[in-house]
Amino acid sequence: MTPLRVRGGARNGWWVVVGGSVLLTLQNGLIMSAFGAYLVAITADTGWSPGVVAVGYAIVQLGNGFLSPLTGWCCDRFGTRAVSRLGTVGTAAGFALASTVEDATHFIGAVVVIALGCSAAGIMPLTVAVVQTVKERRTLALGLLPTGVALGGLAVPLVTWALDGFGWRATFLGVAVVILVVGVLAGTVLPSDRALRRAVTAAAAEPAVLATAVADREHGRDRDHDHDLGSALRTSAFWLLVVGHGSALVAVSAVNLHLVPLMTHHHGIPLATAGLTVAVMSTAQLLGQVVTGLIGDRVDQRRLAAFCMIVQTGVLVALALVSGVGLVVAAAVVHGIAWGLRGPVMTSLRTDYFGIGSFGTIMGWSMGFVSVGLVVGPLLVTALADGAGGYPGAFVALAVVTALGSVAFFVLRRPRRRMAVAVTGQDVRCSTTP
Repeated sequence: MTPLRVRGGARNGWWVVVGGSVLLTLQNGLIMSAFGAYLVAITADTGWSPGVVAVGYAIVQLGNGFLSPLTGWCCDRFGTRAVSRLGTVGTAAGFALASTVEDATHFIGAVVVIALGCSAAGIMPLTVAVVQTVKERRTLALGLLPTGVALGGLAVPLVTWALDGFGWRATFLGVAVVILVVGVLAGTVLPSDRALRRAVTAAAAEPAVLATAVADREHGRDRDHDHDLGSALRTSAFWLLVVGHGSALVAVSAVNLHLVPLMTHHHGIPLATAGLTVAVMSTAQLLGQVVTGLIGDRVDQRRLAAFCMIVQTGVLVALALVSGVGLVVAAAVVHGIAWGLRGPVMTSLRTDYFGIGSFGTIMGWSMGFVSVGLVVGPLLVTALADGAGGYPGAFVALAVVTALGSVAFFVLRRPRRRMAVAVTGQDVRCSTTP
């Protein structure tokens, strides 16, 4: 099957990577990585419990995950451009609403709107867009797409500067404007519904596909078929990837929310310094993602993921035990590198194992299950940090989770795939998933 293309030709697949990276920069820099700073600023101004903001963060993570099956289906049905544009507008509206609230209940309501928008304009539709439009060097493309996540972390010092100078309400309103303007412009490079349907139809009907099928039949070769959702769910690989990926995200989401409070509340480090630490961690993550993109097709990705999980476990233990800003920053840098190396592998493995015919739906359901980790991580640390063990005990608990999750990658194996083409005599029947 030829790579999907939209108006500008083959290079548009790489423009999709650029546009998607910009959208992820906005989402991570102004939302995910910034939530720890928001927690400090909002609780100081309103007197609300830190649990209120932690619940808000969990809701955003929950939306990114539990809504992914619906988001993936919408991407396959309506196209990623329409889905992402709707999500961008919704996210901006949620921040505008949050800037006006006066009580915790209304704040949570506004965060629900943000969560809905983030799900529709986040990593799920953008990954689908890249997989659909880039065939050659796909691992590199999937490694470069999340550079937006890392670059977003570099914006956290700007967020902390805005919070210190203008307060969280004015900052939220400014975030709404930036997301709306920049997000809508960046989303214009994503493939549209009509263009994708034409490309899929043309690719399915290519005479070369039929000729290859006949040749394979004559030489006794079978071609594998992309999995649909049902067949993917019946494989152990699907569930092992869910366990491994989900346990990794327990740590990622917890560190995203609690690294700044850990540094400010537990170590007494200034908010601005904590924000810079997030930026350094994000730079390290960016480096890891680029390295994975360059070497991902030449290494055993399953073993790479397992190695990164072991490193991540060690980092969590270090964050629980070390003291001093230098050691905390060093641990955060190693965490960023391991996160960056592992992240693109999750999508690449699913593409290799299950194909692209129903990728949006399969990826959506995968993220729906994986999102349990996104929610558990922040809430687990919030609950344990208030206990006798404090932050050290909470981060040791995270390390136990990631250590167990690494086992899933060690036992992971490629599933048997379905037949792509049925050939009977001289009749060739190709089945495609719209």
